[in-house]
Amino acid sequence: MRVVCCIMLVYALSLGAGSAEVFAEEAAGAKAAIKGDKTGTNPISFTHDFRVYHEYSELDTTGDGEQNVTTIEFRMPFAEGKWQFRTRLRVNNLEIDVDNDGNNEIDETGIGVVDMRLLTVPYLDMSKKLGIAAGLEIFLPTGDDVTGSQTLSLGPQVFGVFFAPFNIPGSIIAPAVQYKFSIDEEAGADDVRQILFDVFFLKVSATKQLWMLINPQFVMDEEQDVDFGFVDAEFGMMVDKLIGTKGHSAYVRPSIGWGPDPVTEHGVEVGYKIIW
Repeated sequence: MRVVCCIMLVYALSLGAGSAEVFAEEAAGAKAAIKGDKTGTNPISFTHDFRVYHEYSELDTTGDGEQNVTTIEFRMPFAEGKWQFRTRLRVNNLEIDVDNDGNNEIDETGIGVVDMRLLTVPYLDMSKKLGIAAGLEIFLPTGDDVTGSQTLSLGPQVFGVFFAPFNIPGSIIAPAVQYKFSIDEEAGADDVRQILFDVFFLKVSATKQLWMLINPQFVMDEEQDVDFGFVDAEFGMMVDKLIGTKGHSAYVRPSIGWGPDPVTEHGVEVGYKIIW
């Protein structure tokens, strides 16, 4: 898996370095189509974006455990739309009966990890139905060692966006790889060294009112020596007609854990997005 992630990163960068010229008409059409996307599912659609979502997970632990995370997310384009800024604030609740006997319990609520990301698209060629994005994410040492993190980490990432793969209209395949590493740890906090890989397949209806996506993810934690993954399936719809304004949508996203060292058994996320 480590070899696969490295190959994908090198391939993506080589595509960006050797990009061909894009016809003016196709470039204008591509930008117009991306700008007009109000579903919030296209990862290189740089719009103003506000999201609130809540995820409930059954944890894969030796005892009973569950987690509730509420996230507030904001995205905005800048530098004439060439870059996007994203930030996320989480409130995390953990309830774990460590020994499954009621004598060693954890029940704590607090600020989770706060992160920020800068993202750009150095390569977009709609004649090849391909875009390449690159970004840098920073994870702040917020919360405590139960609900958040005591480690400051960076996460450079790169991903591709393949439009209409297999000639399926309204679809996207987006493989991504990110390397997350710590640059400063509080006393007693763990170092961070992770490779994160995910790919999603998205299908939007012809009316652009409904969508579905499948998103398998895998994490290789080199510091903790564990490998785990998730598979999410998202079902969403625009709710413009229900509330009488544009750019509003809602979704539900069930998930299951998998891999040699799964973190969760299953979970579900519900969310609401406003895009303008």
